[in-house]
Order: sequence, then structure tokens, then C-alpha cells
Amino acid sequence: MIRAVIRLCVVLSICLFCATAHAQRIYVMAIADTSEKSGLSFSTGPDLQYIFDAFYGNVPGGQLVTYNNPMADFADGSSVNLKNPWEGPDVRFDLVDMKNKILQAIDACPAGPNDTIFLFYTGHGAYDDEGHFLVMPDGETRLHRKTILERMALKRPRLAILITDSCNLQVPSGMGPAPSARMIPPEQMPPLFETLFIRSHGVVDINSSSEGEVSIGAIGGGLLTLSLAYMGNQPDFKPRPGFTRPRRSEFDAPPSDAVIPAVDHTMAMAEYFGAMVEHGMHGNFDPALPPFGILFDYRDQNLNWEAVRGLLTTKIDTLFKSVAPKGWDTEKGKQTTQTPRFYSLPKTEGGTSRPVTPTREQGGQTGPGLGPGPGPGPGPVDVGQTQPGPGPGPIQPSGQGQPRWSRPVYRPEVGDHIIEVNGRALRNLNDYFHAVKSSPASMTFVLWEARTGKTFLMQADLNPPGANSRFGVGASDSPGRGVRVEYVMQGYPGTRCRLAQ
Repeated sequence: MIRAVIRLCVVLSICLFCATAHAQRIYVMAIADTSEKSGLSFSTGPDLQYIFDAFYGNVPGGQLVTYNNPMADFADGSSVNLKNPWEGPDVRFDLVDMKNKILQAIDACPAGPNDTIFLFYTGHGAYDDEGHFLVMPDGETRLHRKTILERMALKRPRLAILITDSCNLQVPSGMGPAPSARMIPPEQMPPLFETLFIRSHGVVDINSSSEGEVSIGAIGGGLLTLSLAYMGNQPDFKPRPGFTRPRRSEFDAPPSDAVIPAVDHTMAMAEYFGAMVEHGMHGNFDPALPPFGILFDYRDQNLNWEAVRGLLTTKIDTLFKSVAPKGWDTEKGKQTTQTPRFYSLPKTEGGTSRPVTPTREQGGQTGPGLGPGPGPGPGPVDVGQTQPGPGPGPIQPSGQGQPRWSRPVYRPEVGDHIIEVNGRALRNLNDYFHAVKSSPASMTFVLWEARTGKTFLMQADLNPPGANSRFGVGASDSPGRGVRVEYVMQGYPGTRCRLAQ
């Protein structure tokens, strides 16, 4: 009897250990030089959102800890306070003393020996006799990547990742730096993230350009960040006549005590381009076409970091030739490509270095938070799009592309418009209030998406009539255009909408 109990305890302890090992956490800190002085905020600002979206949409809430975010979101739309969040100095709004802030933040990271620490920086960079360094937003202070890695090593994580999107021109030690040219979290982690961020151990150290190269910061994102984490299709770079550099927006309101305030790139771009470029941008998203970013396009493959090396090199070169088909003039001549610099890659348990190009015939590609898919599923339903046959009505697009999401889960964003509820056009906010209040448990509505200008037929399962909010989507009057979305409450049905089938 005693032996049986001992065996049972051993089995239970092994099971608990395995469960803990597979539930290791990924600690993510993304930093951007969005200062007005840098002239980069149109590129670095979107970079932050691409990186956040890639992790938020592929790592379960219980395993993802993002810097200075005390909450964890889950696949059912709920949110909880983290017991041990990663908290530290502000690196988002006040960019002063950034070097010390970054090092203090690393020191404060609560990661354990079984966890992964991912640090991303986008901004100016160069190299000197001590190696590659990042130029802090004050324009003078240097933070060498070796200093960051040494500080990360003190935490003794299973995997330390440093990825930077910055130039790599040589600057003598005595000289100043040279100028450079909401979705839902998943229930399970996809194979690519499992291989790269959980089963790998050691150090990942990558910069977007090699020694002697500039790193292009295109409007809408840096080339490395777009290649790694862009959810849209291949970016289409177009010249913007009259564009010189980001300027402060009249809407930009940084904290009053910020010594080096960050530029609110979304508002600044809205002012410049005349349209709101909202959360995550991913400007040319088309679910019938494959995403461009590696973390989205290959999410269902067990690729190791060697495979990422090859894919990243090819994609950055493709984007460079799109931005600068005739090369990029530098002080030392014409640069004809941009080559990422891989200082260090880790060991991976399993995984393959041979990626298989995703095809339209491949089934099972799914979107963040949706789990394994059954194969090709319906794409977004464009309201009013019809095809020959009995009776008009919204249908799925008839293209041959492989839809990215098999069971779409969406949430309205601030700036979108709700035009109809349960087939009835909304004239004003009062119509919207009564339509939601009197709706059956399953409500359909027509959403106009500000980011794309398209309309979609959506469905949401509402809270019971007695709840303090059935839908959780606040709105304002928008004469002639229904109501304008002003906020979406965490954990409410508005965060778990579906495209109507």
C-alpha cells in the first residue's frame, strides 16, 4: 500500500513538473524611439504595435507578460490581474534617460529560469570599437547591445532574445552618432511560437542591418519588423510627395512632465494623411492572401531560428528593393540591399530549418486565438457583395485565396461605425441604445471599419438584459453614419464578435 502511494506521488510530481515546464512564460518588452527629434515615429510607432500584435495574438494570456501591463487577457474575452507583473520605469511616453530605464526594467523582470525574456528596440543605431549600440532618444547616449545581453544574463532565463531594428553604420568612439536615412489571445500556442520561444534555449541577438549599412525606416514600419510581424499582405510602399519627417500633431498630448515626450504616431499620421490609422495598422490586410510577417505566415510550422534567419534575410531584401529599387545612397556609396545581422542564435529542441511555403491549398491556417482550424473557411463577409444566383445578400468572397482566419473573432475599434442592428438602420444614439437593449441574445450588426473603409455583417452573443451592459461598446452620434464607436469594455461581448455566416 505504501509503495502504491509512493508511486502515485511520483507520478503526480512528474505530471505537475511537465505541466509547469510547458506553461513557462514569455516576458515581452518593446521600446521605440518615437521622439520628435528622431524623425522616425512614423516607422517606429507602428513597429511597436506589430510586435505586440504578434505575441498577443499567438501566446495564451496565462503565458504572456508584457512590460508595464498588469493585466492578462484570455481567449474567452476575460481579463485578470497578474499576481507578479513586470513593472518598471515609463519607456512609452517619457523617453528621457532611456538607457538607465531599460537596464532598470531588465533588473525588475520577474522571469524565472524556465522563462523567456524578449526585448525589442526600434530606433537609431550604429557601431563603434565596442560593437553595435542603440542611440537613445536624447540623440547622444549609447547603449551597447552587449550591455543589454549581460544584464539579461543575470536573470538566468531559459532564452534571452534581443532583436533591434536600427542602422549599423560605423561611428568612431569619439564622434556623435550618424543620422540614418485588438484581436483575442489564443487558447493554445501555435507550433512556431512553441519552437522559437519555448523549446529554444540560449541567446537570440539580431539587428536589422549589418555593419556599414543603413536600416531603412519606411513610413509604416521598419523592414525587419514588417518582415517578422506584419499581419497584412506584402507592404506596398508608395512615395509621399512633400513628406519630410514626423511633426508633432495638434492631437498629441504627452504627459506634462515628460522631458523627452513621445510622438503619438497614430494621431500624427491621421493629421498628415487625413485618415485615422488605427491600432495595429496592418494596412492592406486581406484574409484571402497570406500575411507577410513570418510570425503569422509560418505560425503552423515547427521552424527553428535557422529557418527564421533565411526567411528574414529574403524578406528584408525584398522590401529593400521595393523601397529603393535603384539602391540607397550613403556617404560610402550606394547600398543595394539590407542584410540582417545575426550575432547569436540559440539551440532548439526539435524544429526544422526547412520552411514550407504556405500555399492556398493548405488547410488549417488559423488566426490568433482561434486554435486549430478545419481547413479553408469563409473569409470576411462584405455587406452588399453578391453573386449570381437566387436572391441577393451578403456572401463570402469568391476568390481562391486561403483565408487566414477559419473562425474569425473580432472586436470593433474606436473610430469604427455601427450602421445597423438586427437589420434596422440606426439614425442616432437613441436608436442604438434601444436596439441593443431589446435585442435577442444573438445580435447581428453592420460594422463599417475605419481602417479599411469596408462594411461587414457581424454577430455577437449579448449579456442577459439585467446586466449593466449587454454589449459593452460605447458610441456617439454620427449623423448619417449610424453611431461611432468610442470605447470597447474589456471582457464584454463586444470583444468577442464574429463575422456572420
